[in-house]
Amino acid sequence: MKLRCVWLYSAILVVFALFGPLTEAEAGRLRDRIKEAIRKRIDAKAMQQPVSSTRYEFEFEGRTRTYYLYLPSTWNKKDPIPVVFLFHGGAGGARGALHYYELEAKAEEAGFMLVAPDGTGETENILLTWNVSFGFGYAQKNKINDTGFIDALLDKLSKDYPIDAKRIYATGLSNGAMFCHWLAAQPENRFAAIAPVVGTAGGKEQHEKNMHLPPVPQTPVSVCIIQGLIDEHVLIGGGTQKKSVTEARELLSASATIDFWVQANGCDKTAGTTFDQSLLSTVHHYANGREGSEVTAYIVHNLGHAWPGSTRTPRKGSDKPPQQFKANDIIWDFFKTHPRP
Repeated sequence: MKLRCVWLYSAILVVFALFGPLTEAEAGRLRDRIKEAIRKRIDAKAMQQPVSSTRYEFEFEGRTRTYYLYLPSTWNKKDPIPVVFLFHGGAGGARGALHYYELEAKAEEAGFMLVAPDGTGETENILLTWNVSFGFGYAQKNKINDTGFIDALLDKLSKDYPIDAKRIYATGLSNGAMFCHWLAAQPENRFAAIAPVVGTAGGKEQHEKNMHLPPVPQTPVSVCIIQGLIDEHVLIGGGTQKKSVTEARELLSASATIDFWVQANGCDKTAGTTFDQSLLSTVHHYANGREGSEVTAYIVHNLGHAWPGSTRTPRKGSDKPPQQFKANDIIWDFFKTHPRP
C-alpha cells in the first residue's frame, strides 16, 4: 500500500516538473489514470503466481465473482467428494492463497475438492477482502453479501459435482479466518467444521464502542483454531493491532474466540490442555459438544502472522512460517474426523 502511494506521488511530481502546475480537474484525472495503471500492474503480477487450480466466474447479485477449483486426479467422478473452502487473507487473493499456502498438494494427496473464492476490491485478483461487518475495506464499506455468495456457490457446485454434504469444510488466513467464523455461524450453515488460521471471531474499528461478533450459531460446528503466540497483526490477547496493512483495528482475543465456540457447541467448559513439543504448541481440547462437536485450539509458540508449514512467504518483510507445524496436515486430519452427523 505504501509503495502504491510512493508511485502515485512520484508520477505527479514528474508531471509537475515537466508541464508546470495543473488545475484541480487535471490533477484529479491524472491521479485516476495513475491509480488505474497501478491497479492493472498489481493485478497482472498477481496472475503470474503458478497454481494448478482452474479459475471460474460466477454471477451473483449483479456482480461477477471468481473462484478457483482443484479436483484430485484420483477422484473417479462418481463417488461423493469432500470439499474444503480456502479463504485468502485481507489484501490478498485466491490465486496467491493457493500458491503460498500450498493446499493443492494436500487436496491431491487426500482426495478432496479444493475451492478458493476471491473476495472483492477495486482490483480483480489481489487487495481483496471479506465482509466480516467491521474494518475490512471494500467488502465491508460496500456491504458485500459474502456469506450469500458462498451459499450460492455451494448450490452451484452441488449441482455440478456429487459433493458429500456431510463433509463440507472451510479454512482461511487472517481476514479469511475471520470469515470462516462468520460463515459457520450463519443460520443456514452447511459446514461440518472450520479451521481458522490467525484470525479471531470478532473485532471493531477503534472509534466504535462495541465488538462485532458473528450471530449465535444455530447448529454445532467443530472448530480447529490455529493462533500464533507472537502474531502482531492478530494478538493472542486481543486488543489493538500492532501491525496492520490499513488502519489498526481492535480484535477479539484468542481465549474469547475459543469461548464463543465452546459455548455455542455446548462443549465441556474445562479443556484438556497439553504441550506438544514436536509442534511447539500448547493444545487446548474441548470435547463432548452437541452432535459430537469439538473445539481444538493450537497456540503455536513461534508463529507470527503466517500459514504454518508453508515454504513460501507472500512478500518481503512477511512473518516466516514455522516449519515444525504443518497446518495442512493438521487441518485435514481434523476435518476428516469431524463430518456432520
